[in-house]
Amino acid sequence: MSMIFPMCISLIAGYMISREQTDDTLKNILTVPISFKKLLTGKLIVCGVLSIIFGLICSLFTIIAEMIVGFPGFEISLALKAALQITAVNFFLYLAVLPIIALACRSAGSFLVGVIIAFVYGYGGMFAAGNMTLANLYPITASLGMVGYRSYDTAVNWNIGTCSCSLALAVVISAILILCMKEREATQTKKKAKKVAPKKGW
Repeated sequence: MSMIFPMCISLIAGYMISREQTDDTLKNILTVPISFKKLLTGKLIVCGVLSIIFGLICSLFTIIAEMIVGFPGFEISLALKAALQITAVNFFLYLAVLPIIALACRSAGSFLVGVIIAFVYGYGGMFAAGNMTLANLYPITASLGMVGYRSYDTAVNWNIGTCSCSLALAVVISAILILCMKEREATQTKKKAKKVAPKKGW
């Protein structure tokens, strides 16, 4: 999840944010008395809500799969705890990838580059997990630390304070990137076909 979800949420967020620019409809939306920054912030909040919804859906499918397979030790309390952890991890992963989304949406049509960066960013969590100090600092793995992933293992020592600071720093960087944006993002200019004057006579 920590490898694929950052890429998926970046793709969804990037499409939501850049579609008005690529479809040349942003100029119509900005006729409403609202700035581009507020519009962008609203879309990022919606993406955060979507990450929570995706977490709930993943939890539901996990519980259904558990009931079908019938692993021993299934309890409602454990299922609810797992659902809470999965949903929280999805939201924290969204916060971890938020700077990439905010950076990629600065120019029209560049969100696919952000998706690739988010994939590499999520993939890097596999290497960061090998060192607990780095795992607590790296935002992707810090998301797992926030829910105590594999805390039963004596080799896994999460520092909630460090994990919280790592994710908080990601949110602060995202806020700075949004505040430094131009008030009205430039839309793509489409070349208009030149009108050819009709020839006189036959």
